[in-house]
Parts: sequence; C-alpha cells; structure tokens
Amino acid sequence: MMLQTFVRAGKLLALAAACCSLAGCWDMVEVNQLAIVDLVGMDREPGNGKYTTYYQVINPPGIAVQKGAGIKAPVYTYKVDGFSAVELAEKTFDIVPRRPFYDHYQALIVSERFAKEGLREMLNFLEKRPDRRATIHLLVTDSPLSDMMKTYIPLERLPGRTERSMIEFQSKYSGRESKRSRMKDLVENMEGSILTVLPIVSLSGTKPMPTTKRYEQIDANQGNYVTKGAAVFKHDRMIGRLEPSDTSWFYLLDGRIGVLNESMIINGERVDLQAPKPEVRRQLAAVSGKPVLKMDIYAQAQIYDNDQNVKLTEQNLAEIKAQFNEQVKKKASEFYEKTKRLGWDLLGIEAQIKRKSGKEWADIKKEEGAWKKTELQLAVHCTIRTIGTTIDPYKEKRG
Repeated sequence: MMLQTFVRAGKLLALAAACCSLAGCWDMVEVNQLAIVDLVGMDREPGNGKYTTYYQVINPPGIAVQKGAGIKAPVYTYKVDGFSAVELAEKTFDIVPRRPFYDHYQALIVSERFAKEGLREMLNFLEKRPDRRATIHLLVTDSPLSDMMKTYIPLERLPGRTERSMIEFQSKYSGRESKRSRMKDLVENMEGSILTVLPIVSLSGTKPMPTTKRYEQIDANQGNYVTKGAAVFKHDRMIGRLEPSDTSWFYLLDGRIGVLNESMIINGERVDLQAPKPEVRRQLAAVSGKPVLKMDIYAQAQIYDNDQNVKLTEQNLAEIKAQFNEQVKKKASEFYEKTKRLGWDLLGIEAQIKRKSGKEWADIKKEEGAWKKTELQLAVHCTIRTIGTTIDPYKEKRG
C-alpha cells in the first residue's frame, strides 16, 4: 500500500513538472486589442516613390448578426502614406488605436501603375516579415485604389473574403481565373524566365458605396468588385494584360483550367458544351532542328444547352464533337500565336528548352529567342459524357 502511494505521488510530481515547462498563453492578446486586417491595398507614385497603403480592419460587431435599427460597419478602412516601410509602420500606430494583426488577411490589391513600375521593393519587405502571408491572393486593379478600398460589397460583408471567393469560384466554374494567383506564385518566378499571370479586378459603376446604406439597395452590380482579365508579369513588373476572352485559353494551354465552356453554331442554332478539368498532355520535341510543342487536349464534355431543331442522333453528336474539336483547336492556336507576337512566353517554353540536353537541343539553344520559333501542334479529343435529363431538344412549332 505504501509503495502504491509513493508511485501515485511520483506520477503527480512528474505531471506537475511537465505542466511547469509548458509555455501556455504567455503572449496572448485579447481580440479587442487587435486590429484584424482583412484586405490590404498599395499604390506608389511613379515620380517620388511615395507609398500609399490602405488597411481594411474588421469590426467584429459589424459582421455578427445585427438586431435593432441601423447596420454597423463590418470593416473600417485606414489610409497611411510614406516613403518607406518604417515610416508606414510608424504612421499606422498614429491612427490605428489597436495592434495591427495581419495573420489572416485575404488579399493584397495593388494599383496598375504600381504593378507596371515594379513590386520588387514591396515583395522584398513582405518576404522578410515573420508574419508574411505567401498564400494570399495578389491582384491588380485598374480602378482608383481609393475607390476599391472604400466601398462596401453586397452579399459578402468582408471585401477581402469576396476577392478570395471570386477567384476560387471563377477557377472552378468559369475557367477564367486560377487559384495560382498568390503572392508566392509571383515570388517563385521573380528571377527566372517564366511569366506570372494575376487577376485584374475593377469597381463596377461610377462611384464607390462608402456607407452601410449600401446594404439597403437592391442593385448589386453598382459598387461591386468584378474581374476584368489578368495582368502579365515578368519578374516583378506588369508588362501587359490578358482580356477576359483570353484568360480561359491561357489556363487551358497551361493545364490549369477548371472548366472549359464553348459555344458553337450547328444547324444554324446554338449548342453549348461544358468540359470540367480537361486533361492536357504536352511534350516539347526537336523536329528538323526546330522546337515543336506537341499538345493533346482530352475533354469529357456535357451538353449545357442545345437549341437545334433536330434530333440528337449519333450523327448529330459526331457533328457536335467535331465542331468542338476544331473550334477549340483554332481559338487556342490563335491565342498562342498572339502571345508570341507580343513576346510573352506564357507557357514557359524558354525554361523548358534550357533543361533539354543533346546535340540537337544544343544547336537550338544557340539561337536567341528560340522559344518564339516553337511551333504548336495541337489536337483536341472530345467525348460527350452526359447529355441531360432530356435527350432531344424541344422542337419549335409553327402555325
């Protein structure tokens, strides 16, 4: 009995000693002492290099379920300007009465002029911070940055979360964006030849919606965020933009598209196909001393809409598939040739050529700008997986 008592006492002492070694919450900070940043916007004046930074800080009572008269602001926007990161930090504490907390902000928006000037200094500063967020989405805006940061968004109270959700849903359902639009995706290509593509976002309407009266209006289009194509970056600098009609072809050829939507005219009527996550197989080969990019696209599509006034027979299905294959091949090839004329190696062909070995590739590497001479040999293979709840479209009756 005495032995059991000593053993039990020894276990308790060991447990107490282990608890004493735990750090616990010695550095805990109450939520009401933090300024939780949800969205950051940055601009830089080309002439004098002056930075302007906007911080959108969450107001917790404003995003909770609200009762009674009036609506509390879900976020507050603070504007700070200065010529260096140190000056910006000092001025932030001059106007923000709480400790800024950046660990959960959703996105960083930069002005178009800042993107064209180059983001190297900003990226270097952010990469050195221990609380850096490399996975946040990095976006470019062609609207006034102050308008973007001083508007309330319908449906979603937090604009930063809106930006993140828009990119994720666009990449999944429209194929016009990609989740690889994070800060880390730009940083990884800073010192190489591979280009980076980041979303461009704008403010719809003629003016921002800076008060909570915005939530009493039914028109969700006005004062809302909309995507408008993508910015092309070489290293840290924006060198051009892709129009919304171009982005899906880039993501298709790059193998990152979430869904490919294509409309066709068959028998004089519209037919829409939707192909989720088409498979892209690509191989860079040397043929007769020239680089050739061989690409096969395999799409399992479904008929999204069919306005034909004919039965959906095997012959008609074969016609739909052939039209889809030819149309996708034509548009994707035209986009590829367009990017070559602009001098944009969006598919990273130059980097692939550098990794090749052998005598034939050694001769190709000697040519300056060899990637521009790369021929695209594209083949599209479509199968129609599902048709829908009705097989034949309803016929138009006359008279």
